[in-house]
Amino acid sequence: MGRFLFRDGHGHLDDKANNFTAMRIAFALIVLYGHALMIPLGLPFTGAWAVFVDFVVQCSLDGFFILSGYMITASAMKSRQLGRYASARVFRIFPGLIATVLLLWLVVGPLFTTLPATEYWAQSQTWLFPLKLISQADPMAGLPGVFDASPMGAHMNGPLWTIRYELMAYVGVGLLMLVGLYRQNAQVLLWTALTLAFGMVVETFGYSGIGEETIGTLARFAPAFMVGAAFHAGRKFVRLTPAFAGLAVIAALLTQHLPIGWMMVDIALASIYLLIGYARIPGQTGVRVRNVEDISYGLYILHWPVGMMVFALLPGLSTTALALIMLPLALLAGWALRVLVEKPALALKSRLAARTGKPVAPAPSGLDPERVGGV
Repeated sequence: MGRFLFRDGHGHLDDKANNFTAMRIAFALIVLYGHALMIPLGLPFTGAWAVFVDFVVQCSLDGFFILSGYMITASAMKSRQLGRYASARVFRIFPGLIATVLLLWLVVGPLFTTLPATEYWAQSQTWLFPLKLISQADPMAGLPGVFDASPMGAHMNGPLWTIRYELMAYVGVGLLMLVGLYRQNAQVLLWTALTLAFGMVVETFGYSGIGEETIGTLARFAPAFMVGAAFHAGRKFVRLTPAFAGLAVIAALLTQHLPIGWMMVDIALASIYLLIGYARIPGQTGVRVRNVEDISYGLYILHWPVGMMVFALLPGLSTTALALIMLPLALLAGWALRVLVEKPALALKSRLAARTGKPVAPAPSGLDPERVGGV
């Protein structure tokens, strides 16, 4: 027992022996179930089960940012080529996002709107829709007369609101790389401390003014991202053990009513998620888990419109029935986006890099930049 409790569970990304892709898929599936409750019932969540599910969903959303911070930091500190870093981030997020937005705008909207076609296309809301979502100016924008059967029908794609904060994290790390302030472990740990202080100040005193909602949400997700970064930067100083994870959970419970409470939850989650991520699953099951196709991004950004379409066609569905129908359809949609959009985009990126005539140093094994980060 003592050997188990104090065994260092921190692995190496370089050897690909991790379960992080499968974990991101699991996070997306948890969010899918939460949205299967939200689409027919709306907000706020009521009832013990719905509130519990919402908490698990929030932990999964933070899980995306924790793993992203961990792996983006590992990649950024090993490869200091800013152009490669930026192109990897762009090709990770935007091909799938653009394809999804165009599909919603040009196909789903016209098919599911209650307005005549001429009136649908005459609305400024229709023409501004792709600009708002792709630019992330208003990722929760809707289309006129679409999905009116749901109390959440004003939002064509609810999950897209988190993409803004992932992009902000990418930009922040990129700027720090540019000025040479994201190269050493001590630098990453300093930025983590400052980010946690920012989150605690906003949580304690609040903020009202320009960008109030953005600042408030950033104060939640930026600490989650940097907690993940700190676990990578501090791996030589703190052993990642089950005992450490247990102490982190106790600390989170003791501080749950304090301004730092949610950040302590992130530390506990990070330790648990990383232990799971590096856990060695034996046999062929482990091989399949470690090498699963990365459909997490497509699953995450497509399950909402899939659920909305199902509910529009069958508005009397229970939440359980809706979740059961959404699951295979969303998995198929995520796989299609991966095969038809993401992989061709990554192949295009490789060809463009080759045409520049500048050899691109390969990423360390297991740190393929197109497979790290991204909600």
